[in-house]
Amino acid sequence: MRATKVGTIQDAVARCYRAVGGVEAVAEQLGLANSTVSYGTEVNEARPGGIGVNYLVRLALHDSRCAVPLAEFFADHAGGVFEPVLSQADVISLYARCGLVAKECGEAQAAIIRAAETLKAGHLDEAEREIDEAIAVLVKAKADVRQKRGVA
Repeated sequence: MRATKVGTIQDAVARCYRAVGGVEAVAEQLGLANSTVSYGTEVNEARPGGIGVNYLVRLALHDSRCAVPLAEFFADHAGGVFEPVLSQADVISLYARCGLVAKECGEAQAAIIRAAETLKAGHLDEAEREIDEAIAVLVKAKADVRQKRGVA
């Protein structure tokens, strides 16, 4: 595999390839030559898109481990982060998720109020932890809703 610069699309593609078994495995899966697949990790202005998004989509649909480095790359460049949110063990009803949202958001709000009143380091740290927990449960709720709509 070619050496790639961290944070580049070539690096994301290389990580995608490694996740699913390397250049040879990808070439076999896509029905392409090893050299064509390897080209996707080369910086080349004659063909800056590498192997192309359509091939990467096919890989990601075949094996979700390939999608993770690509999602991380695009999330970074969109000013965000990628965090997988639903595992098979975490699938619950939307009603149950609502209860978790209410609990975690209430705890976050209480911690923020306490931190605002005291401005003590411990209370500020606690507020941040509670906010993170509330964000996580809200993101999972969003993923649940998207899954129910059939888009996730």
